[in-house]
Amino acid sequence: MAPPKLDPWSSPSEWHRVYHLLYSPEQTLKREGLSFIKMWAARSHRLPLSVECTGELVAASLESGDTNAQISSYSLAIIRFVNGHIDRAQGGVFARSVASVAVDLGIPDWMIDIRHDATHKSLPCLGRLRMAAEYALGWLEDKYWKPQSLCLENAGLKVQECLGAYVELQGRLADMRREGKKTNKTEITLRVEQISSLSQYELTLLSERLVGCLEKTSFSFDIWKPLLVQLNKNKPHVLAHVIYEICKSYSSKFQYRQNIITFISSFISENLFGDLCKEQYSLYVDTLLKSQNNDQTRQLSSMILNHCSEKVVGKYSKLRDLLNILYLPKSDIIAPPCSDISNLTDNLRAAIKNLENISSQKTPDRTSRFVECSEEFWECLPLGSTPGNIFPCLDVEQSEDVACEDLGALTPPTENYDISMDIDRDQGDHSESSRGITKSQLVQIASSVRILDDLD
Repeated sequence: MAPPKLDPWSSPSEWHRVYHLLYSPEQTLKREGLSFIKMWAARSHRLPLSVECTGELVAASLESGDTNAQISSYSLAIIRFVNGHIDRAQGGVFARSVASVAVDLGIPDWMIDIRHDATHKSLPCLGRLRMAAEYALGWLEDKYWKPQSLCLENAGLKVQECLGAYVELQGRLADMRREGKKTNKTEITLRVEQISSLSQYELTLLSERLVGCLEKTSFSFDIWKPLLVQLNKNKPHVLAHVIYEICKSYSSKFQYRQNIITFISSFISENLFGDLCKEQYSLYVDTLLKSQNNDQTRQLSSMILNHCSEKVVGKYSKLRDLLNILYLPKSDIIAPPCSDISNLTDNLRAAIKNLENISSQKTPDRTSRFVECSEEFWECLPLGSTPGNIFPCLDVEQSEDVACEDLGALTPPTENYDISMDIDRDQGDHSESSRGITKSQLVQIASSVRILDDLD
């Protein structure tokens, strides 16, 4: 038996949405449709040929570059369209000509000529390419999108009829039980087998349509129990998708939220929440909490996480523990051993004491980047150095005569002139101390300046 075919779209409604987006007259909607096609390509290594060709033709029509870029995009898309469908239609031992196969497919000769010119000759003009692209998009809609859409609608109608007949039968049996009449379980068994024997594609529609029918019956588990039990035996993946659809639509079912919680609880208690459902626990919880984070969504998330406790890891295990504090009865919460509690208490007390010691320590004043120095330390600091560092290039001995010459070049001395310069003097009258540079210090300055000039 061949394995089931996996479609890149998550649901038939997503396929319908992309179809309408690609053939919309608005460019923004077309670009949104192209983003879906890129997502599908990332999900599956191979898309349907008609979907790929439609995406390439729409992308070429949205090309906003220069004329040469538009011509190149249209040419590649048309070559891909013609060659892809011609090659797929080739059959038999010997290959037929492109023109003969095109006649069978309903592709006109002038489209084949444009493809031939773009492949083997000079590229056609932009007007011819646009006309060919519009024809190709119409051909794809008539040959693929519309027939596929009709097929989906027919399959949806079939699924809806089966579910409607099931609900009607259950209602009739319930009336008979209320009247005290005997009921025959054969009818419900046959109806359940009919639904579970739907085709693979129809079963994908079943998950979406079943949620709507559940809403009509107020999410009564007793009505749907025979069908759910049968699906759990034969099609467990359908049940996993049903739970996802319920979680996705949970935020919009305001009047049925408590009924949904009861339904999921009964679903779990009847052992229908199997391994496939447990593997999707993170998807269910993320869908619930992202849709609307309120008390009821958290309660439902707690129920799912506790049932999948053996598979819950990472952040979801922490989330489960936090939700259990809120929603589980105190008797159901497993308390840690007494020894663990005493260790936690000791650690907490030690941490509190450590914080108290840190807070009691005096922190230095960091409001200023300047540091106050003592007078002796400041006077011993020579020119051309910093505290703890002396630059050897400035530490050069020079004769007093040469230094005096440099000093005379800077400021010619006069007799009985007290060469001094007061610095760090307060302007107020109450200043008690002043500090100056002596003549010998100026001689050292002059020698240093001369050395620096020689280095330059």
